[in-house]
Amino acid sequence: MSPAASSRDVERRTVLYAPRHLRFGWSALVIALAFGATLEALLGFKAVPYLLDPLREELWRLAHFHASMLALVNLLYVSWADRETIAPHARRAASQALLAGSILLPLGFFLGGIHHYEGDPGIGIFLAPPGALLVLVTAVAQARAAFRTRR
Repeated sequence: MSPAASSRDVERRTVLYAPRHLRFGWSALVIALAFGATLEALLGFKAVPYLLDPLREELWRLAHFHASMLALVNLLYVSWADRETIAPHARRAASQALLAGSILLPLGFFLGGIHHYEGDPGIGIFLAPPGALLVLVTAVAQARAAFRTRR
């Protein structure tokens, strides 16, 4: 096998995470912005079920904020997703953790506001803490890599 052929084989086996985060980031941003526009419409048209439920309003605003910001984080992560400053298995884990956390955190806030009891969020809120923890895992992995990189 020639050296050129072996390098092509290595390239084929190398998983690129940046395209995943690019697609996810833009898709999530579209969904988050559409959800934000819907919230603005509910506010503008004075939708009674939305306005008379302050807990739902707060949880859905948190869902919108976290979805928007995590979509932007995924778009920023594209720059670091495929760098070799992290071991391949850790890079894969960090990528998967960010994607899963970016779904679970806003989804937890959204579901917590759909059906809830008097002053407590609904059961869906239990998705938010694991989502936050998964995003934190990625941040810690990247921070550790940043301190190990010498330039």
